[in-house]
Amino acid sequence: MKSNPTAGALFALSAILASGTAPAQNPETSAALPKGMRLVWADEFNEKRLDRSKWTTNYYSQLNFWGKDHFEAFRKDSLPQPYMEFTDSSVILKVDDRSPESPFWESGRKISSIQTYDWNADRNLMPGNIGGYFEARIRRNAAEGTKGLNTAFWFDSPGPDSRYYLEQGSETADSMQGWRPRGQVFEIDLCEYINTEIVLHGNVAPDGKFEGNIGHFVIPGDYRNRWVRHGMLWTPAGLKFYIDGRLVAESWDPDAIKSPNHAMVMFFGAYGHDGMTSIEVDYVRHYQWGLDETNELPNGGFEYDGASFPWEGGGRISPEAARNGRYGLVLAPGESVSQYVYADPSRPYEVSFYAKGRAGRLHAEAANIRPVSGEVVPAGSASDDFRLGRRFRPCRFSIVTPADHPGHKTTVRITFTNNGKEAVSLDDIVLSKR
Repeated sequence: MKSNPTAGALFALSAILASGTAPAQNPETSAALPKGMRLVWADEFNEKRLDRSKWTTNYYSQLNFWGKDHFEAFRKDSLPQPYMEFTDSSVILKVDDRSPESPFWESGRKISSIQTYDWNADRNLMPGNIGGYFEARIRRNAAEGTKGLNTAFWFDSPGPDSRYYLEQGSETADSMQGWRPRGQVFEIDLCEYINTEIVLHGNVAPDGKFEGNIGHFVIPGDYRNRWVRHGMLWTPAGLKFYIDGRLVAESWDPDAIKSPNHAMVMFFGAYGHDGMTSIEVDYVRHYQWGLDETNELPNGGFEYDGASFPWEGGGRISPEAARNGRYGLVLAPGESVSQYVYADPSRPYEVSFYAKGRAGRLHAEAANIRPVSGEVVPAGSASDDFRLGRRFRPCRFSIVTPADHPGHKTTVRITFTNNGKEAVSLDDIVLSKR
């Protein structure tokens, strides 16, 4: 095992891992990791024990809460506990005829699971995890003939109730109202069963009946008893899924944005009865864009080693367009470039940037984006046209983000369009709170 590929991630990894193990003993994160991201949370499972500051063993989920599975045990904090084994560098969650001692379901099906949210305490042990790149290196196995088999790495919405399971407009007999817009996920499965099925759970009827998935991808391959790195890129523009650094599925549609705009809960679990299933976790890591308090916009200076992402559209990275640093962005006539970014609700923001171009005409827009549909919310959105010259000039305009629920983010789409007849250069784009 050795370290992650970026210097920032290497530094963060050595600081975060409580074990103090030298980074050279930890395996690399895959090539799917976007440039410009840094490590913000990780567990390398090097201590031969479970880090209780990061994990709870009281398995519970949105679907369990709605179905009232094991509800009395849940309320009494006496849920069946997982069976775990530890190596020098991994945790193994296992189900067989002897372990765990008690089944979770009346069918006799058992589960050994760990998760980052304590339902009874309403405590998220992985705070600030709205968006980013997540990757785990896991090995899954099962005996032939095992019933109720599942081995999974997934994300679920937090509790302490059903507000994220129910959709907006739904209300239960005890006056619980749904918060989630229809078409947004409440659960994301990076892998399920003993093959790899990537599943996006979403549609729920007004009476709370689960209607079906809003995304389902079956990825061919032999995954049994083999180390595999499963990754997910979660941004306000959509979701991308990776296996061993290779993009295998995505939900990336500006007219159907399924990404959640709130924190999620991470799980690993092995399920089954009348047989054996296991999932072994070598590491799990969470990366986010390297931002600071003065700029909430990733890659605003185009300094991610020549990569433009998360900007999408036209333009090219060029040293000739740099005002500061090594690079800037050149937009040819008619080209546009956009980025979706999370922002805090009900806040005034300023968009500032530097641009130049002989007789240049640049249109800039910051649009508040409605969840799922991607429609522009006119209130608070803003745009402006800027006439440019041969030298960089400072430009700025202001927006106000819409209200949302506590702990949520709103989505802003920032777009630049060259409406002139000559190329324009952009650099030092900043999105900052006013």
